[in-house]
Amino acid sequence: MGTWGSGLYSNDMAGDMRSSIKAVLRLPFDEDRIVEILRENEQAAADNPNDEDHTVFWLVLAHQFERHGVAHSQTLSKALEIIDGESDLKMMEKRGMKPADLRKRGAMLSELRSRLVAAPSTSKPRKTIKAPEPFVFETNILYACPVMGSGARVVRKYPDGSIWIPDGWRQFVILNRGRAFEFLAWYQPLVSKKPVQEKPLISQAEDDLWWQLDSPKTCSARKFSFNEIEAVGPLPIDVAKARDRFPARQRGVYLGYDGRSAAINDIGIGNSMFPSTDDWHKWYLPKGLLPEEGPTMMRSLSEILATGAK
Repeated sequence: MGTWGSGLYSNDMAGDMRSSIKAVLRLPFDEDRIVEILRENEQAAADNPNDEDHTVFWLVLAHQFERHGVAHSQTLSKALEIIDGESDLKMMEKRGMKPADLRKRGAMLSELRSRLVAAPSTSKPRKTIKAPEPFVFETNILYACPVMGSGARVVRKYPDGSIWIPDGWRQFVILNRGRAFEFLAWYQPLVSKKPVQEKPLISQAEDDLWWQLDSPKTCSARKFSFNEIEAVGPLPIDVAKARDRFPARQRGVYLGYDGRSAAINDIGIGNSMFPSTDDWHKWYLPKGLLPEEGPTMMRSLSEILATGAK
C-alpha cells in the first residue's frame, strides 16, 4: 500500500486500520478476541514480518489501543520490539523513505514509545454493542435510492451553499445478508448499472438495466434515512437460480461472499451507488457501449426470477 510521509498514518493501511479498530472495539469481546479479529482481517500484514505493512499494523494497533484505553500486553510488547529493534525504520528505508523523513519518523516513534510505556496496564471500560444490529434491509425486495451525478447523497449542502438535488435513481436488491461475529450487520446487493430518471416501479424490474453483483456492504438506520432509500416492492427471486448465476469462485465476488471485512471496515452501501451512475454516464452512454455479461454482470433480473412469477 502507498506511503506518502513520515507520520504513523501517512500510509493507506494505517488509515484503514484506524477505522477498523474503532469498529471492532464496539464488539463486546475481550482484548484477545479483538486482536484476533483484527489479525484475521489483515493476516498477511499481521503475521508476516517480511510484509511491508507488518510494522505499520502493530504500531497502529498499539497506538489506537493506547488512545482508546485498551491494555493488551502482547500488542504492547510487539510494538516496543518493533521500535527498539528499528525494524519499522529499516522497512521504511527499504521502501524508499528519504533520510530527513526517516529522522522525523524516528522522532515520532520515540514519542510513541513514551506514550505506550506510560499507558495504564488495565483497560478502561468501553462502550460496546449490547445487542446484534437490527437489519434495515430485507432480502428479495427491490429498493431505490435517489442519486445525483456520480452517486448517492454524501452531503445535504455543499460549501458554496448549493443543495443536493437528485437527478435519477439507483436500484438494488439484497440477495444475502448476515451479521459479522453475530453483531455487525452486512448486506450483499445486486445493483442496476443503468440509471433511471423516474422513480422505479416493480413492473419495470425485468427491463434491461444491467445488474451487477457487488461485494457485501453495510447500512445503518441513519444512513438508510440520510440516503432516502425506499422499498419499491417484493421480487420473486429464485434463490437457487441466483446461486447458480453467481456461483462461488476462488477470486472475485460471488453470491455468499463473506461480509466480515465490509462490516469491520464499515464499507457502506453508498459505495455501490457511486460507480454505477458514474460508469453509465461517463463511459457507456457517451460511447454507445453496453456492459459485458459475466460472472457478476447480467442484463436482466429475469435470469433469477421464479418461473412464471409476475
